[in-house]
Amino acid sequence: MFNKSQLAVIVGSVLASSMFYAHAAETNSASTEADERMTITGQSSDYKVSNNTGSMRMEMTALETPGQVTVIDQKIIDEQRASTLGQVLKNDSSISAEGNSRNRERFSLRGFQLGSSSGFLRDGKQHWSHYRQPIELLESVEVLKGPAGLLYGQSAPGGLINMVSKKPTADTQITFSQDIGSDNETRSTLDVSGSLNEAQTLRSRLILSQQNSESWRSYSDGSSPTTDRFVGGLFVDYDLTDDIMLSVHYDRTVDDSSVDSGAYIKDGDAVLGDKYAWDAQWSNIENEVENIGFDVAAQLNNTWSINAGFNHQDFKRHDVESYPKEETYDASTGTYTQGGSDRSDHWVFQTASIDLVGEFDTAGMGHQLLIGSNWLGYSYDRVQYSLESLDTTVGQPTGSPIIDSTASVRTSKSEYDTYGFYIQDMLTINDYWQVLAGVRYDQIITRGQGGEADYKEDAIVPKAALIYHPANNGSIYLTYSESFEPQGEVSDTDAINDGQKLDPLTGKLVELGSKWELFNEQLFVSGAVFEITQENSIINIDQDNDMYEVTQAGERRHRGAEFALQGNITENFSLSGGGTYLDAKYTKDESYQGNRPADVPEFSANVWSRYQFDNNTDLNLGAIYVGSRFGDAANTFKKDAYTRFDLGVAHTLKYDQNLDFVFRFNVENIFDTDYLGGGGSTKDDYAANGAQNVVIGEGRNFMATVQVRY
Repeated sequence: MFNKSQLAVIVGSVLASSMFYAHAAETNSASTEADERMTITGQSSDYKVSNNTGSMRMEMTALETPGQVTVIDQKIIDEQRASTLGQVLKNDSSISAEGNSRNRERFSLRGFQLGSSSGFLRDGKQHWSHYRQPIELLESVEVLKGPAGLLYGQSAPGGLINMVSKKPTADTQITFSQDIGSDNETRSTLDVSGSLNEAQTLRSRLILSQQNSESWRSYSDGSSPTTDRFVGGLFVDYDLTDDIMLSVHYDRTVDDSSVDSGAYIKDGDAVLGDKYAWDAQWSNIENEVENIGFDVAAQLNNTWSINAGFNHQDFKRHDVESYPKEETYDASTGTYTQGGSDRSDHWVFQTASIDLVGEFDTAGMGHQLLIGSNWLGYSYDRVQYSLESLDTTVGQPTGSPIIDSTASVRTSKSEYDTYGFYIQDMLTINDYWQVLAGVRYDQIITRGQGGEADYKEDAIVPKAALIYHPANNGSIYLTYSESFEPQGEVSDTDAINDGQKLDPLTGKLVELGSKWELFNEQLFVSGAVFEITQENSIINIDQDNDMYEVTQAGERRHRGAEFALQGNITENFSLSGGGTYLDAKYTKDESYQGNRPADVPEFSANVWSRYQFDNNTDLNLGAIYVGSRFGDAANTFKKDAYTRFDLGVAHTLKYDQNLDFVFRFNVENIFDTDYLGGGGSTKDDYAANGAQNVVIGEGRNFMATVQVRY
């Protein structure tokens, strides 16, 4: 982490250089610059976003994109004062929150779980997201729905989350925010952006944020879990020529936080109450994550352009954690058993990509041709020590952790490389019809302890879509796409086919949808019906002599419908929201035949609104509805439906044409509704074991913010 003197030098240098060149530009055209700054810092009442930065890897409007994409932009993130990805993704009803144990968030999209290595992108590149994401660095979050194997390789069939980083600006912008909220939460954020030379060809953006908070829950000794989190990012754009831009980025996240695995639910109630955290008070995880890389965008000629990029992610985690065994709780003595471990993990996640995009006409038809390749290199090292078992007595601190000298030290190492090659063409036949088609080939190479390649898998993924534009403000599309998830080989000595190569899990989507820009293109409305089938999941078939055969006859089928809108209803009234209906079930499975997946409601909906008064005051009102859902795949534990309302009010004081002060007050869960969030482990028998690791929804809480914008 930066020390105070280093931080002062960095902030001072950026402020001085940005303000110097802003002053020089003001000398030449003061009125023009003032107007431009007002445009940048002023609040817009429009939640509508017309383009999808990362969904197609080339320029396409929302009406041309043959699939559902929700863009949650900086306006909503800022209004809601979001500091976690979960707080952002609550604005999309197709996202289901799962558990957040080990200080990271888990999600499902259209009912399919998003993997840490394959479910998330940062600026269109695969991103290892095994930690709480640095929301302060993002200008928007895109939810790409449906199989995305063609452009992004291995991923779940529900879709992907693309986190779009903030970009440097040519004009000077300085924003400082101070948040103070419930649970002793404070967050200070500085965002400085501007040109570093008079020609404005060199631009930079520096973002620094420090967050500290206590939980509303508490351990056995009465202390509360705490969070100490630092985020820093530096983004630089340099115009090498009029046609070539080099972008360099670096960011660092240090998250030193206590562990709260969640509540223990039995017979519908939280044992020891909603506020009780079962972990030992010394349970703690420290994550240190660094990303560094570059992007190059070049216009080669009037027809062809090229985009290339690289990112190196280094992630170190130290996890000293108790493993509470809630089922051992004895109410008569107030005691239960804790296990635990002391482990160190190190991930290196590298990505590189290159895309060649051509726009040209043949036979009177337009082409947007994409030819590309990407590479992903993954390595992981772990050293783990077991801790001696301890007893926790409610009301007293748990004893200090002691490494179990009799237990073996567990180590592991794994590496793999993924190489993908893809081609896609968007063919514009005329003003009414477009056709998209593409195919991808992937190869995954798993490496052994010595670094040699010991296992290879490959996959071929197609995509096709037909788009009809009945009017210039609307489109109707029909899409077929696929996804894949490698499964390796059978590794089980009790299986008669031990060592057999397994096929990838495949996801297949058929979707019919429509998109419209209404009210003079101020309101974007979209909807779709879809069916996703996931095939090749494992089913074990019993054989003689206590042996079995591992087969891939399993299947899941998710059918649903979605509706979403974003934009202006009137000049002063903005709305963002939607609803999702999802019929999800295991259609062929050894244990869960006919069941719904865990934490996937049949119906969910959300809305966030803003009304702007003439006196520079904004009023926000939001609502989230999550239907009843099962807490485990065995469907033995059910969570009730709930509706939560949130409220916000902000007033902007314009000191002069360049300087604004924004005062904001937000209340979350204004009616103090009780509800259960994601997560839950029942060992497939809730009646006997209860449900562990369940997230309890926080009651009414507030956040007050003062923001200074230049």
